[in-house]
Amino acid sequence: MKKLILLSMVIFSGLLFGQNIEPVQKIVQQINQTKDFKIKTVPYSYFMDQSEVTDNGIELKGFYKNGKLRKMEHFVGLSAWNIITEYFFSENGKLVFVHSKKYQTLDENGYLKQPQLLSESRYYYMKDQLIKSVGKFDDEKTDYLKESKNLINHLKNYKD
Repeated sequence: MKKLILLSMVIFSGLLFGQNIEPVQKIVQQINQTKDFKIKTVPYSYFMDQSEVTDNGIELKGFYKNGKLRKMEHFVGLSAWNIITEYFFSENGKLVFVHSKKYQTLDENGYLKQPQLLSESRYYYMKDQLIKSVGKFDDEKTDYLKESKNLINHLKNYKD
């Protein structure tokens, strides 16, 4: 009986913590290989009108294929660093992957000629649930599901 309980605990913990991210990786790879996206860019002026102001700008790009949003790129330029976050979506519009990078652009001697990568993180989602995160987490408190919905609204509300 003890062996059966131990075995079932091992199997359950393996299922719980060993989520298979391969389907997400395939979706991301397919999106990254896609050509001829229709790209909608939301410029910094729009964000300023929304009272979202940074030292070095904000830009949002939505990448559409066959009328469906498949990817977003969000750039936020702050005084000492830039944050670039990519969001990837399944065919049915669900967030499946987030890739965030933070670059240092300013040090004690002034602006850097070549920005330096400070942190990089990857978040894998399935059915609106975070299943795995990998990397150096400088942005632990960010709710990327909520943030992606907010950014999608900006894409919908912005008129060229």
